[in-house]
Amino acid sequence: MIRWSHPDRDLSVAAPLRDHAVRREPIAAGASTAALERLTMPDGRVLIAKHVLPELDWMMRATHDTGRAARLWIDGTMRRCPREIDPALVRIEEAERGFLLYMEPVAFHPRGTRFSRGDAGRVLAALAALHAEFWDEDVPGLCTLHDLLALLAPRTIADYDRDFLAFVRGGWERFADLAPADIADVVFALLDDPTPLVRELTAGGTTLLHSDVHFGNAALEPDRLVLIDWTLASQGPPAIDFVWFLDQSSQLIDATHDELVADFVRCERGRASEEDVDRGCLSQLLLSGWQCRHWLDAPERAVQQANFDWFVARARRAL
Repeated sequence: MIRWSHPDRDLSVAAPLRDHAVRREPIAAGASTAALERLTMPDGRVLIAKHVLPELDWMMRATHDTGRAARLWIDGTMRRCPREIDPALVRIEEAERGFLLYMEPVAFHPRGTRFSRGDAGRVLAALAALHAEFWDEDVPGLCTLHDLLALLAPRTIADYDRDFLAFVRGGWERFADLAPADIADVVFALLDDPTPLVRELTAGGTTLLHSDVHFGNAALEPDRLVLIDWTLASQGPPAIDFVWFLDQSSQLIDATHDELVADFVRCERGRASEEDVDRGCLSQLLLSGWQCRHWLDAPERAVQQANFDWFVARARRAL
């Protein structure tokens, strides 16, 4: 059954669309365990199919997700998505115990691409348009900020037995050695129970967040930001989207962290402050502190260490 289709992109064929493909190739899904396929249709058109099913995706199970990335569209919420953001969706179909999402292939920026401060500003402006549309609205079906901040906590990942999750556990061990003791103690306490930080983060207002913005999920087009993978769409303050983007992408951008903070606050037009960024930086240590093991022995360690130190300093201000 077709549950939603893009008026200009959908193919006029019966569901399930994937059964019409002349070629189907599996695609690796990264940290998630979602099932992805590249489909070649009879007319040569290529689509990406994603099976949204909690049984296949540990992140869905950990965030109490029964099909968030599909339901946001089926229920009409994302029809209000601002024109500055394009999710590349073609069709959503109901499938056994879940949904099938079909997307246009996205031409992501090649590895090594450098971005200007203006490029980053366009990302922040597109996100600000999303945040403005849903500002101070309780959007049904979103991931809670509590679940998001606890997603990669040791107590959460203990429920899942995969190589990636073992890698995360090892990363937290390295974080304990790398971070200053006062920050490490607070981070591990909040990983056990993020409630106090959630209360501080949400005091100034919340909105719909993508929660996973980086240049592996986002591509700048001349007139829009193509942004895929809404599995972790959350209810929270704009700073959560910003600090994740900053942490994951700053090494690709020809601008300082402080310049990007200023651009973010300006784009949000009163929905975010410097203090919100400080609290966001503390939340980012909960989400990505374990990633320190990625760069401890890497050639770019000095750059990554400087990024880590900046986040630690801002997090300490939040305390």
